[in-house]
Amino acid sequence: MSNICCLLDACTAINLIHIDEDDFLLKKIDKLDVHINDIVFNEIKANVGKGIDKSVVDRNEVEKAIDQKLTFFRGKKNDNNELLNDIGSDFFEKIKIVTNYSKKLNGELYSSAYALYLSRFCEKKVFFYTDDYPAKEHFSSFFDYQQIGHIKDSVDLLVLLYWLDDKFTEQQLDNELSDLHSQYATEVTILKQKLQDFSNSNVDAAFKRNKKEIAEKLKILLNKLDKLDFSDIGALYSFFETNKSKCRGILDILKNYSSVFELEKKSDTETLLDKISHTRKAVKGNKIYKWNDLLAD
Repeated sequence: MSNICCLLDACTAINLIHIDEDDFLLKKIDKLDVHINDIVFNEIKANVGKGIDKSVVDRNEVEKAIDQKLTFFRGKKNDNNELLNDIGSDFFEKIKIVTNYSKKLNGELYSSAYALYLSRFCEKKVFFYTDDYPAKEHFSSFFDYQQIGHIKDSVDLLVLLYWLDDKFTEQQLDNELSDLHSQYATEVTILKQKLQDFSNSNVDAAFKRNKKEIAEKLKILLNKLDKLDFSDIGALYSFFETNKSKCRGILDILKNYSSVFELEKKSDTETLLDKISHTRKAVKGNKIYKWNDLLAD
């Protein structure tokens, strides 16, 4: 297990925190060589609380459990200052340039750069786990051409944990995949309801007349969320971000559920929710084997 280097993105770590009960997954992950960039850890801390259901009776207990899990991930993070002292203060900016990354420096960019560092200086084959499909698509060629390793998602990580651990049962894997699906599906449902409530309260005849394009884009987004159609939703997020002075209320809602926009896909590829569903079918069809299932008796 120590030869497998797992680099986690914020969305993957946050999902693990929310679906993990009694540290079942964390105990298995602790057997792996796990890394988290310290910028990513800051993103985890800033966003993990957004996934707490407000209807939870004992919120303090939930927050306490999350803090305990954060302690686990804190022990896996690196120190970017030490890294930059070793290889140059402009390292992350260089990676931004060579990967043609147009967004601001964020967790996905820092992780991709850190993956290169782990590959070159620590001689590791890196498996970077992220559920941000646009980022996955953007950095895949960088990982391939530089022979860094592979970019995977939370489904792949759960299957890896199952594959490595004889005590991890098929039913437990199916349960974890089901919980992961619910985690994302719930966020989509809540986002849709929040936007629908905003529309019902604010989008009247005057709004449509004075902010016609915003009203139209909001309608398109609601329709996509209703159909679980995640194609081009990133462009819709960017539109509201660009026009934030005219739609601050909408943008505030989107920011609280930004992980939904990481589900964006091209029209000819599957979504993460699709992948979870077909992986669960594979589990039930006995198509996912343990590491020693196919060895001779």
